[in-house]
Amino acid sequence: MKYAVFSDYCDAGQTVYEDKDSALADYNERINRESTNGVDAYLCVVLEEYKAK
Repeated sequence: MKYAVFSDYCDAGQTVYEDKDSALADYNERINRESTNGVDAYLCVVLEEYKAK
């Protein structure tokens, strides 16, 4: 299972992780960092992945 972390901002800064612990660490850093804690952040399970050529 993969996990995605991203922010609701013009530069979403999305990152995909192979494990939940790494994704959760990134998510917690985003919501606790003073410079970005006013921006919505999301931790999601990746259901399907498509990589364009």
